[in-house]
Amino acid sequence: MLLRVALRVAGNRAIAEDAVQETLTLSYQRLVSYRHEASFKTFLAAIAARQAHTMVRAERRRAKREQGAAAPGLSATPEQELQAAAAARRVRAALAVMPRTQREAALLRLDAGLSHREIAAALDSTEGSVRVLVYRALKQLRERLACSDAT
Repeated sequence: MLLRVALRVAGNRAIAEDAVQETLTLSYQRLVSYRHEASFKTFLAAIAARQAHTMVRAERRRAKREQGAAAPGLSATPEQELQAAAAARRVRAALAVMPRTQREAALLRLDAGLSHREIAAALDSTEGSVRVLVYRALKQLRERLACSDAT
């Protein structure tokens, strides 16, 4: 049943199978939130559908990133590579001084491309709290990078 639900949402067997595995893990973790007025089958199916949807979105983002990264004819000059390496060092330094949760929220948003809801689930936090963490992290990054560009 879980595979059928996930397959219907994902349309891809590999993603659906991964979604079912995640569903079983999540359902075990969220068993305390199960309300007995709904059937357990419904509880599991809802988790499977949401998980499959999330995994499809993640796959689309990954494919889009790969497609953008594989753009031909955009080789960088040595000077551009040096500038990019220097910028990467400045970003790493700015991230290193942030509080851990703020840094994790920023990395999940920027590098992984996760939504605020997905980050909240990953950090075991609320969506509102994650929005604030990401906002503050990005603001701090902009300020630190602007200061390092000025020097």
